[in-house]
Amino acid sequence: MIHEFAAQRRQAILELVAQREYATIAEVKAVTGASASTVHRDLAHLAKAGVVQRIRGGVTRAAKPAEAVAELRHRLVSLPRVLDLGDLTAVHRLLTQALLACERLRR
Repeated sequence: MIHEFAAQRRQAILELVAQREYATIAEVKAVTGASASTVHRDLAHLAKAGVVQRIRGGVTRAAKPAEAVAELRHRLVSLPRVLDLGDLTAVHRLLTQALLACERLRR
Protein backbone atom coordinates (compact mmCIF):
# COMPACT_ATOMS: atom_id res chain seq x y z
CA MET A 1 0.00 0.00 0.00
CA ILE A 2 2.85 2.43 0.80
CA HIS A 3 4.35 1.84 -2.64
CA GLU A 4 1.00 2.75 -4.23
CA PHE A 5 1.04 6.14 -2.50
CA ALA A 6 4.61 6.78 -3.61
CA ALA A 7 3.71 5.84 -7.18
CA GLN A 8 0.69 8.15 -7.10
CA ARG A 9 2.75 11.06 -5.74
CA ARG A 10 5.47 10.52 -8.32
CA GLN A 11 2.92 10.36 -11.14
CA ALA A 12 1.39 13.62 -9.89
CA ILE A 13 4.87 15.19 -9.92
CA LEU A 14 5.48 14.02 -13.48
CA GLU A 15 2.14 15.41 -14.62
CA LEU A 16 2.87 18.76 -12.96
CA VAL A 17 6.28 19.00 -14.61
CA ALA A 18 4.82 17.98 -17.97
CA GLN A 19 2.28 20.81 -17.75
CA ARG A 20 4.60 23.52 -16.51
CA GLU A 21 8.14 22.34 -17.37
CA TYR A 22 9.24 23.51 -13.91
CA ALA A 23 7.83 23.09 -10.41
CA THR A 24 9.03 24.39 -7.06
CA ILE A 25 9.23 22.26 -3.94
CA ALA A 26 6.27 24.21 -2.52
CA GLU A 27 4.19 23.52 -5.63
CA VAL A 28 4.98 19.81 -5.48
CA LYS A 29 4.08 19.77 -1.78
CA ALA A 30 0.75 21.45 -2.56
CA VAL A 31 -0.10 19.02 -5.37
CA THR A 32 0.90 15.86 -3.51
CA GLY A 33 0.07 16.84 0.06
CA ALA A 34 3.41 15.35 1.11
CA SER A 35 5.96 16.74 3.54
CA ALA A 36 9.08 18.51 2.29
CA SER A 37 11.27 15.52 3.15
CA THR A 38 8.96 13.14 1.25
CA VAL A 39 8.95 15.48 -1.75
CA HIS A 40 12.75 15.60 -1.70
CA ARG A 41 12.92 11.79 -1.60
CA ASP A 42 10.42 11.50 -4.46
CA LEU A 43 12.33 14.04 -6.56
CA ALA A 44 15.61 12.24 -5.87
CA HIS A 45 14.02 8.96 -6.97
CA LEU A 46 12.64 10.50 -10.18
CA ALA A 47 15.94 12.23 -10.94
CA LYS A 48 17.86 8.99 -10.45
CA ALA A 49 15.46 7.34 -12.89
CA GLY A 50 16.28 10.10 -15.37
CA VAL A 51 12.73 11.38 -15.83
CA VAL A 52 13.24 14.76 -14.15
CA GLN A 53 16.17 17.02 -13.41
CA ARG A 54 16.70 18.49 -9.96
CA ILE A 55 17.46 22.18 -9.90
CA ARG A 56 17.80 24.63 -7.06
CA GLY A 57 14.41 24.99 -5.40
CA GLY A 58 12.57 22.53 -7.56
CA VAL A 59 12.50 20.21 -10.51
CA THR A 60 12.25 20.42 -14.28
CA ARG A 61 11.84 18.03 -17.18
CA ALA A 62 14.79 15.79 -17.87
CA ALA A 63 16.99 17.07 -20.66
CA LYS A 64 16.81 15.35 -24.01
CA PRO A 65 20.09 13.94 -25.33
CA ALA A 66 20.69 16.89 -27.68
CA GLU A 67 20.07 19.31 -24.81
CA ALA A 68 22.43 17.37 -22.56
CA VAL A 69 25.15 17.49 -25.23
CA ALA A 70 24.66 21.23 -25.64
CA GLU A 71 24.78 21.73 -21.87
CA LEU A 72 27.93 19.63 -21.59
CA ARG A 73 29.60 21.59 -24.39
CA HIS A 74 28.64 24.91 -22.75
CA ARG A 75 30.05 23.83 -19.37
CA LEU A 76 33.31 22.58 -20.83
CA VAL A 77 33.82 25.64 -23.03
CA SER A 78 33.36 27.85 -19.94
CA LEU A 79 35.89 25.89 -17.91
CA PRO A 80 39.17 27.49 -19.18
CA ARG A 81 37.85 31.00 -18.48
CA VAL A 82 36.79 30.05 -14.96
CA LEU A 83 40.10 28.30 -14.34
CA ASP A 84 41.95 31.46 -15.41
CA LEU A 85 39.94 33.43 -12.87
CA GLY A 86 41.00 30.98 -10.16
CA ASP A 87 37.45 30.61 -8.87
CA LEU A 88 37.60 27.06 -7.54
CA THR A 89 33.98 27.12 -6.38
CA ALA A 90 32.85 27.93 -9.92
CA VAL A 91 35.18 25.25 -11.32
CA HIS A 92 33.65 22.70 -8.97
CA ARG A 93 30.12 23.78 -9.96
CA LEU A 94 30.90 23.59 -13.69
CA LEU A 95 32.48 20.16 -13.40
CA THR A 96 29.60 18.87 -11.29
CA GLN A 97 27.09 20.13 -13.84
CA ALA A 98 29.15 18.60 -16.67
CA LEU A 99 29.16 15.24 -14.87
CA LEU A 100 25.39 15.41 -14.42
CA ALA A 101 25.01 16.08 -18.16
CA CYS A 102 27.21 13.04 -18.85
CA GLU A 103 25.04 10.90 -16.60
CA ARG A 104 21.91 12.02 -18.46
CA LEU A 105 23.56 11.09 -21.74
CA ARG A 106 24.46 7.64 -20.47
CA ARG A 107 20.83 6.82 -19.64
